[in-house]
Amino acid sequence: MKFEFAEAFLILPILVPLLMVMRRSERRMTKIAAAYKGRPPAKAFFAVRMMSVCVFIAALTAVGAKPYIAYDAGGSFLFLADVSRSMQARYSCAEPTFLGRAKKVMRDTLDGIPEARSGIVAFDRFAFPITSLTDDHAYLGEVMEHGLYVGLTLEATQTELANALAVIAQKKQRLPRIFGQVRHVILLSDGHIGGDYRRRLVGPIQQLRAVNIRILAVGIGNPDDTPLTSVETGQCSNQHIEVDGQKVLIPLRADILKFIANETRGQYFSETEIDKLIQVVRGQLQGSMSQDDEPGAGQRRDLSWVFLGLATIALFGFLCCPAVMRIR
Repeated sequence: MKFEFAEAFLILPILVPLLMVMRRSERRMTKIAAAYKGRPPAKAFFAVRMMSVCVFIAALTAVGAKPYIAYDAGGSFLFLADVSRSMQARYSCAEPTFLGRAKKVMRDTLDGIPEARSGIVAFDRFAFPITSLTDDHAYLGEVMEHGLYVGLTLEATQTELANALAVIAQKKQRLPRIFGQVRHVILLSDGHIGGDYRRRLVGPIQQLRAVNIRILAVGIGNPDDTPLTSVETGQCSNQHIEVDGQKVLIPLRADILKFIANETRGQYFSETEIDKLIQVVRGQLQGSMSQDDEPGAGQRRDLSWVFLGLATIALFGFLCCPAVMRIR
């Protein structure tokens, strides 16, 4: 356990004069009780109150010092999230969209790897980072909830997966101080792209291999083709989008995602294999940290609530001590 502002403990010496005052009060009360031939409080009464005061002040001081535990940084990785129109597919409004399911995978992954730094890159026709690399998982959660949605760019109807992979490789090559430690990218997509995907992906895959980035692809979709639901003014209408009288159906192209993963020396996962994904990411992140990498601070967990609880118990003991011990 560490403290962000350990200087706060410099106020603890005030306990010395405070305890001296309480000790003097104990003697006076004993003398007064003897003078009036009464029975003074038991010594245990004073001991409990003094201990309660010490715990109360020490606990509040610890809260002010901001206690926390920090996980060792185990490397960095990026989420590459598909936000194209196809990620709006679902059978009905009662089900989450493909993008909603992708967000769940991202949240579960972050929860399972609290020691890593991560960031989010979104793509449809274009690809761009929407967060920096950070260990602030609360911030990443807010971005997933409110900043990651279908239609981030105008007419987000295309899935330019090849361009997204090329952008990732270029970011690492051109910005080594920011993305230099990124060796793994978790791709979340239905893989729905048209044309000769092998020809379109060969260049970006070569760029990824040149900068030593592996793609861990997670297929988001259903075994059967899934229709696109119509969304108007932000509300799902349970109506499916049609073109020339036919429903627009979105297939899960696991073959494309597996091709990308295999060609970059990565791995493919289904949505039901999140635990396996977490294990693989953790193992590869730890193994990818070389001696030349600069150590960084990992995810922090605040422990102020522990000391607030101790302070509350101590205050309760101080106030209830007279009634419990039945001062006579």
